[in-house]
Formats: sequence, structure tokens, C-alpha cells
Amino acid sequence: MPGKRARRHFSQLSEFETSLIVGMKTAGWSTRRVAGQVDRSECAVRNCWEQWTREGTQARKTGSGATRKSTRREDRRIVRQALVDPTVARSTIRADVGVAIVPQAISRHLAEANLKSKRPYRALPLTP
Repeated sequence: MPGKRARRHFSQLSEFETSLIVGMKTAGWSTRRVAGQVDRSECAVRNCWEQWTREGTQARKTGSGATRKSTRREDRRIVRQALVDPTVARSTIRADVGVAIVPQAISRHLAEANLKSKRPYRALPLTP
């Protein structure tokens, strides 16, 4: 359709845009007029305004995500095992700590503690 503006679909509202929406709706503007002004869909404007009136905030909710399989104490034990022996394998750490998590989770815990992997050499690097 000519003359129809392209909307920015599937992008999050910025903090500035949500403040604009709340301000314009508080001033008595219609949802359609606000949507045209901030170049967003009417549905996005309506959802933002409903959240504001229901909760009194315009902050985004945190994602649910998967629940952690290990406790903070077990996470500290994983990091401590890696600090004691930097060349230990993930499967060995998992067996020593006694927690049922996948090896990728152990790597993630070590990365959160700013530890990099240190693997032993298979052979000594010899010069010719």
C-alpha cells in the first residue's frame, strides 16, 4: 500500500519510547494517535499502557529461563576444583563435586568466574 509507513516489528520498546507512551496516554491521547506518533503498533502501545496502569511500572520482566541444577555452594566447589588443578577435566570435576549437571554447565560456571580452560599438552612443543 502506498503511503503506509513500515513498522518496526518485533523490536523491544526502549525506555524513552515507553516513557513517551505513558506521558501521552496520561495527557489523554488516544492509542491510535500515540501509536502513530511513536511509530509503533497500537497493540504495543496498549500493552505498555496496561502494564503501567496495572503495575505502576514500565520495566521489562526478567526472562524465566531454566532453573539452576546446582546450588551456590556447588558452584563454588566447581570453581575451587578448577583453581586447585587447572588441567582437570570437566567430567572429573563433576564426579568430585557430586552434582548431576552437564559438562557445558561446568564450563559456564568457570566462565562466570573468569577462568579460562587450560588443557595439558599432548606432546612437548619441540623446535626443529
